[in-house]
Amino acid sequence: MQVQVEVGSKYGLYHALLNASLILNILLDLGLNNYNNRKIAVNNKRFPIYFQNISIIRLGLAVFYLLGLQVYGVIVGYTSYDMRLLLFLGVSQVFLSSILYIRSNFTAFGKFKLDSVFSILDRLLMILGVFYLFSHQAEGYVNIENFIFVQVIGYGISFLTGLLTLLFIGNVKWPKFHKRFSKILLKKSAPYALIVLLMAAYHSSDAIMIERMLDNGEEETAIYAHSMRILTALNNYAYLFAVLLLPMFSKLLVKKEKVQSLIATSSSLLLYGVSSLAIIMAYFSEDVIAFCYGVYPEKIGFFERTLLLETILNKSDVIISSEVFELIIFGIIPMSINYCFGTLITASGNMKLLNKIAASSLFLNIILNLALIPQYGSYGAALSSLITQSFSGIFQVGFAVKLFKLKVENLGILRFVGSLSFILVSLIFISELSLIIRLPVIIGALIVGLFIAVNLKGVLKMTKGFE
Repeated sequence: MQVQVEVGSKYGLYHALLNASLILNILLDLGLNNYNNRKIAVNNKRFPIYFQNISIIRLGLAVFYLLGLQVYGVIVGYTSYDMRLLLFLGVSQVFLSSILYIRSNFTAFGKFKLDSVFSILDRLLMILGVFYLFSHQAEGYVNIENFIFVQVIGYGISFLTGLLTLLFIGNVKWPKFHKRFSKILLKKSAPYALIVLLMAAYHSSDAIMIERMLDNGEEETAIYAHSMRILTALNNYAYLFAVLLLPMFSKLLVKKEKVQSLIATSSSLLLYGVSSLAIIMAYFSEDVIAFCYGVYPEKIGFFERTLLLETILNKSDVIISSEVFELIIFGIIPMSINYCFGTLITASGNMKLLNKIAASSLFLNIILNLALIPQYGSYGAALSSLITQSFSGIFQVGFAVKLFKLKVENLGILRFVGSLSFILVSLIFISELSLIIRLPVIIGALIVGLFIAVNLKGVLKMTKGFE
């Protein structure tokens, strides 16, 4: 976040390039991660033969992906400087995709602690790298190029460490290409690849369309990136549920056991967490954006009793960004719904249904962006994103309830509504407190709301499932 404050509107170009690399990211995976996780979770003995072939396939895909990124850059008309940044972002995506593949094997083996370690290792290394850049800020180290290099190094070290760990715990054979097996593997993973491609497209197309459609595209994309970075950070919490739930759902479905208890507990736990945080962050949107991106003449300015907006040097940017943030942060709720119910549908292998929902969502997202971005800029893109995510979430819940004959528990809904009502009422009193003591009070309110929203017996049962 501080990097964005330092580089200003230049961050808009970085954000657009990053989203381009994310959309084409499917070329690195072709759905192999989800397919591999599902199959290895059911039978761990499949790992050696799968690893043999997937390793070779992924190497070829990495080369194809990097070439594809450069072709895209030429077609769009990026400069040589932009193309160089795009190449290094592509390399970082190669490492990230490889880390996700390694983690898919950890969760399939039931090594959830290892998965947790590697879910934060790359971020920890990048944080240390950014600290190093800022310690040499006077020498001009804080720029977009060095920020990208830090990502490449962080992901690269995490990948090598994860690979060595996987080789140690698994019965790994030397990578070898079996033509017939690989052909079958790619054919069966294709539906998983399509869903990832479609979801990445409607997640990442917003920033690209803003940067390309508007005369002040870089500035508007930078404003949009303010909110998206926070949403992405919160999304990591939701994504963790999907990573843990996929092998658990797969095993339950293979054994033909009911998923009602697990989906009820996991969804209530996840949705309460993200909904309450979204409400709080939207309510204090100016505080959040000012804290993350505000530029003060003196650092202590933010920590007085109230937010002194007039002391912020980039006040107009903060106000505009907070308006976008108020809207876009609520997107974490339908995104989390997708992680719960979409993961359940994925575990059942019903990818055709998910692909139809994702394709419809992408079409809706593009139409809304074309209509809203020219008139409303980044705010229009935020509205488009929220509508698209909600559309996808509603349909996934509806189909999951129908396919798995899930029961809608009135008590669970009542507890959920009651917990969020408690949070809303608490905000009236919390807003009167000084900024410095708000955080502990908010944490206390969240804990009380958690006891209201979630059946703790169900949580303990789900924890045993993780074990």
